[in-house]
Amino acid sequence: MGFFTSSSNDQRQIPATKPVVGSSYLLWIDGVGTYLVYLQETLKIGGPGEPGTVGCLGSAWADLSLLANLSRHHASITRSGESYFLEAKAPIFCNQRPVNDRVLLSDQAELRLNAETVITFRQPTVLSASACLELTSHHQPQQRIDGIVLLAETCLLGPSSENHVVCHDWPGTVILYRQGDQILCRSKLKIFANQEAASQGAVLTPGSLVSGPELRFRWEVVA
Repeated sequence: MGFFTSSSNDQRQIPATKPVVGSSYLLWIDGVGTYLVYLQETLKIGGPGEPGTVGCLGSAWADLSLLANLSRHHASITRSGESYFLEAKAPIFCNQRPVNDRVLLSDQAELRLNAETVITFRQPTVLSASACLELTSHHQPQQRIDGIVLLAETCLLGPSSENHVVCHDWPGTVILYRQGDQILCRSKLKIFANQEAASQGAVLTPGSLVSGPELRFRWEVVA
């Protein structure tokens, strides 16, 4: 059972619509999982706050609050150009080495926030400055997710390991990309956004449903 129960490199200019601007979104991919898509340059990671302060994904102190024994603001990951840096706010290890201040992250870096909480950093392709985080130890925020996409300009969804979100059964790749304050999608596949043709590009707004051959996902803003 899937998540839903209801039934080229050229980027054409999409007619302007009033954008719904947010710093993070949820990408619900049928048969694959749920991913947080984060747009800001710095992601703060921490543990749960005091009772009543924890949202579905974040808190007053962290953008991503894991249900783990962590400081309120345990670490930050910041994008600078095409590079990402880990800044330690509490004891943390990167590839089994202690981080006392700031360290450059490389693809497949293992971030051990404490003895039990592990996150894997991935930057799977040189064609995109976006990166993703895998919750390797399965520690979760209050609302379960399968990973985090740190969106620079583009995000690739598709069957190969070079995609930010690997969708094994898809017949091809769908690209999410920024255009001004909007997020759009396009693909060489014949895809539709809210039943309108979207292969050449379509604006994603909260609640947008994108479908195509053997694929379907929904785009939601995080309140």
